[in-house]
Parts: sequence; C-alpha cells; structure tokens
Amino acid sequence: MKRAIFIGQAMPKIKKDPHDWSSLNAWLYTIGITDQIIKDNFFYSALVDYFPGLKGHSHRIPTPQEITKERDRLEYTMKSFSPEIVVPIGRLSIAHCLSQDVQPLIGIIGKAFLADPYKLLDRELPIVPLPHPSGASTLHY
Repeated sequence: MKRAIFIGQAMPKIKKDPHDWSSLNAWLYTIGITDQIIKDNFFYSALVDYFPGLKGHSHRIPTPQEITKERDRLEYTMKSFSPEIVVPIGRLSIAHCLSQDVQPLIGIIGKAFLADPYKLLDRELPIVPLPHPSGASTLHY
C-alpha cells in the first residue's frame, strides 16, 4: 500500500482522532480500505489546520490569508509524512495542489496528475483529486 496524504480545505468541526473524517472514510470503506489500512498508510490534513467556522449552515471557506498563514505548517506536514500519492479533496484544495483553476471539476475528477503538490516538495508526485465528500458538490459520483 502506498503512503497517501489526503488534504482538504479545513479540518472538521469535531474530530475524535487524526483519521476521523467520516464522509471520506465511508468512501474508502466502499473500496475495501479498512481502518487499519487508513491508520497505517494515510495521513489527513488540510489547507488550514482548524475549523474556520460557519457561514450560514455550512462550513466557511478559508480565506487566502488563512491559507497563506498555514502554508509553512502544510509544508512541514507533507515533508514529514513523505507521501507517495497526494489526494486533494474539494475544489479549493485541488486548485492549490495543482496551482491552476479547476473549473469545472468534471474535467479534473477521475484523472491522475503528476505535479509538485502545492509547490511545496520540489518534486513531482502522483495527484488524484477527489470532490468534497460532504455532498455539496454538484458533481455526481
């Protein structure tokens, strides 16, 4: 199993342990990935390492300033974990990971890319983008 880092836009509001991303884990279970595989091989992180608050009934999207402020932490996380595959989750994380606009997601999801993720590692890695598992995406999967 390859070491993979999953990077969303922000951390969940409540997280019991480092791998407590219930919507993402539910997807992984459908393809035979177990909790043990997740704990042994995967790392979950985000552009910002905290819950940014609510906007109406949904999570507030981190601002460019918040993302910039967290960049050193993300770089440290990625270099420390040393992933073999990077999985950006959601439009914002995908755009930052690939350093490009990702409109529409249909042209990105389901494809693999080779790039320096988030321009942080000075080397290219396989990148496999996923839509946000919250169901907010209009992309049908």
